[in-house]
Amino acid sequence: MRATNRHPFRCLAPADEIISMSGTVCSNPVKTPLFNGSYRIMFMVKEAWTDKGIFEACGIVNVLIPAALLESYYPGKLYSPVSAWASNGLFIENGRKLRLSISSVSHGPESFFLASSGRELGWEGNGLTGRIIRFRGLCRLQFKRLMYSWGNAGGLLLALLSGSREYTEKSVSDAFRASGLSHILALSGMHLGLFGSIARFFGRKASGRTLGNALQLGAVCFFVYFAGMSPSLFRAFLAALILYIASLLRMNRPDSLALLSTCFIIHLIFFPEHSGESAFMLSYASLGGIIIFGRMFRKVYPVFIPRKLRLSIADSSAAQLATAPVSLRFFGSLAPQGIIAAVFVSPVVFLFLYAGLFACIICLFLPFLSGPISAIMNMLYFVIKNLVIFFSFE
Repeated sequence: MRATNRHPFRCLAPADEIISMSGTVCSNPVKTPLFNGSYRIMFMVKEAWTDKGIFEACGIVNVLIPAALLESYYPGKLYSPVSAWASNGLFIENGRKLRLSISSVSHGPESFFLASSGRELGWEGNGLTGRIIRFRGLCRLQFKRLMYSWGNAGGLLLALLSGSREYTEKSVSDAFRASGLSHILALSGMHLGLFGSIARFFGRKASGRTLGNALQLGAVCFFVYFAGMSPSLFRAFLAALILYIASLLRMNRPDSLALLSTCFIIHLIFFPEHSGESAFMLSYASLGGIIIFGRMFRKVYPVFIPRKLRLSIADSSAAQLATAPVSLRFFGSLAPQGIIAAVFVSPVVFLFLYAGLFACIICLFLPFLSGPISAIMNMLYFVIKNLVIFFSFE
């Protein structure tokens, strides 16, 4: 059962007669297998055109953008900047205003609008707001260019830090899923905690606990804004926000299950449409499983196993148990080897993330070091790739 759409598309013109619409992009483009690898965006419609004239419209619709239109600005793709202008290529990011030539299409039970061409109409918001939205979009594009220069390592780091998987090797992406480690590629609390912990560390070193907590929340907000509001990332953001408020008010740290339940309720209030997505279900199920079943699994595994290793395996087992129904429903298979795979792969991915973050900062000030840094990052990537492929049993 799907949640009710809070912003249904409304227009006096029939959907199958609409040939063009204008509005604002309200999500990051996401690569899909539909229509030869098109990109899916959420589009808030303002006006619609038919052969009979212009109609006012409102609501949010799913629009598929052909790769040739959107990737024309991406580095390393088959569409050069010259051909981008010739083919009316589009720079699409959250907050971009567009007019699109579209047609109504269906794929199974879902309906979409498929764009064939378009025109850019600026950015949402006036003054400072518009500049901030534009700056975010340009930063994401420049980040793609830097990551492309790092080869396959940059493709993985791009997926981990911004949620964009255009440059991730398909074999590696498939291996993550087959080995039960697809949650690592999803933006979540692990990635949010990385930014928050670094900012908190430097803040506490500089001026104590209060500033450290404030910088941690600021870093978390920046990362969420830059990467986009995915279900798992919003869940992690809510938890970080509640914990910060509790710390600011000198309250006791909330119980883990109560904290997760509170995040779940608030999440459904703000984004009820997330409830039907696999990322939402996997995010809450995995954490709920760790909280509810983690203690039980810690007693199951033998005490001669080193404590940290035993805790890691127990938490991984609890998460696998809780997410098994969701995995069967969406992916049609289970990957129990993920229990052990996570123990080996997660620490290397943490190291890769930390190294990548500091490498980006270094390249910002010393761009001539990009070559050596790329070599180091690709060595770490080689380790991750082979570990994941090994546990995928392919």
